[in-house]
Amino acid sequence: MKEIDLVYLPVIGRGEQINLICAMHDIKVNFLLSNPMGDDFDKDKEAPFGTIPWMKDRSNGLELNDSMAIVQYLVAQYPGPLTPKSNEIAARVGMYWAWVQDYYSFVLSPFHDIITGHNEVFWRNLRLTDSLAGEGKEAAIANLTTLHKNRLEFLERHLVKVKAGPFLTGAECSYADIFLYTSVRTVEETGGFGILRDACNGEPFASANTISEIANAVGEIDKVKASASKFATSPI
Repeated sequence: MKEIDLVYLPVIGRGEQINLICAMHDIKVNFLLSNPMGDDFDKDKEAPFGTIPWMKDRSNGLELNDSMAIVQYLVAQYPGPLTPKSNEIAARVGMYWAWVQDYYSFVLSPFHDIITGHNEVFWRNLRLTDSLAGEGKEAAIANLTTLHKNRLEFLERHLVKVKAGPFLTGAECSYADIFLYTSVRTVEETGGFGILRDACNGEPFASANTISEIANAVGEIDKVKASASKFATSPI
């Protein structure tokens, strides 16, 4: 039996990559909404670290409370198209996934505070940066836009150097590609990230052709394409 309970929020975030991995590996997902945006799960009492995503594997009872652990467990426990074919590829996939994780944590996640206008402890006590401290919203947007461009520049330069394509590690799509895709589409299509699009004159990935091409290649995968409409309807 390939079936998990997955707890997250009604946003793209770190959760959609898990949904897509499960779709591509034929794993059934029972999606539950956590507080403060749902009543299915109390992250403060039921998640070991008080965070989400949280996952429970119905086949063996394993519970995980970290997106990296969840992703790596799923592709190893239930092999499929996203499972690395060798240790070398696994290491490279892990490296690229970590880049996206940093990009999400330091750029996209702080933008969530600005987009939602939330200043409550819940929204800010787990941030790696507090982009709203000191100088206000406009300065925060400018600073995060600069960071967005700088982080992309490093990855783009590297991918060009190694002649990456059509995916990050070559011919095979990986779970790192899935996370990159969800992050790129979040910036390009979700309602809230219009502020970053505006700050980039409507083209947030104008200088990142390779990154865009990889995201587009992921988007052409049938089981990814089936969920593409989520981005335009998601707030963040």
